[in-house]
Amino acid sequence: MKKIIIKVIIFTVLFSISLFVVSKIFVRKGDGYGTDVLSFYNEKENSMDLIFFGSSHSYSTFSPKVLEEKTGLKSYNFATQQQPLWITYHYMIESLKYQKPKYFVLEILMTSVNQSYMEEGVNRDAIDKMRFSFNKIQAINSSVENFSDRISYYLNIIKYHSRWNELSKKDIVDNLKNNISDSKGFTYLKGNVEPAYKNDVTNFKETKKITKKNNLYLKKIIELAKDNNIELILVKSPCTITKENQAYYNYVEEIAKENNIKYLNYNLLYDILELDFENDFYDSGHLKGEAAIKVTNHFAKYLIEKYDIQGGK
Repeated sequence: MKKIIIKVIIFTVLFSISLFVVSKIFVRKGDGYGTDVLSFYNEKENSMDLIFFGSSHSYSTFSPKVLEEKTGLKSYNFATQQQPLWITYHYMIESLKYQKPKYFVLEILMTSVNQSYMEEGVNRDAIDKMRFSFNKIQAINSSVENFSDRISYYLNIIKYHSRWNELSKKDIVDNLKNNISDSKGFTYLKGNVEPAYKNDVTNFKETKKITKKNNLYLKKIIELAKDNNIELILVKSPCTITKENQAYYNYVEEIAKENNIKYLNYNLLYDILELDFENDFYDSGHLKGEAAIKVTNHFAKYLIEKYDIQGGK
């Protein structure tokens, strides 16, 4: 009987390892636009001073390499496309398993979104790349409304098993060798796909409440940072902004003030950044790479001034 139990345990362990490896190979990696989530797990443990979170407005704006050059702070842009606050919260928990950062920087675009659940593509981009854990299960439960739809997130080989004929040698080699990107989560955008427009919201002071779910998870994020003695900084990347969006951001600013959290809205600093809306934007929501470096440089100066950081080069 004892031998049978040992064999069952060994089989279960080997099966679980095999399933993990196969699932990792089969999961879609994306098209190179904000797909460096997996690389986070390969960073040296407890090597990060600062971690960025949020949507593509984060990973296309802040360059960890530039930030390190200017401040000496090591960072990672742990963001995904349209990352809602509930996934951000679980990403923060995930990051604390491997890192002990001094700062969390949250890009707040998604506080202005009124959806309680995001579309499958958004969920897949973030959740499928997380390592399996209780935290991942909680992320799935908060992101996917129906239990029947959650099954393929718990065991994503169900979703991707039919990809076998799409797999390349590179998919297999990169996963087995643990090949990673060295961009630290930053995506350098080139070209221009649509125009961006400058709307002046400098003196617009109206507020609009964010959704109950966003409010709940923003409070959870604030508490998580406090409980772990991490300085939380809220930022809004430059974009074509509407007064409705700004009303939400004004409301978030009030929450930041109530909790003594630093808040930096780059939509109020166009002139200081010397942004050219015809040439500095990839589209209405995202900066080109060179403009992103410009914003990162400003953010580096902000950190040096506010936190008395010695600075890098």
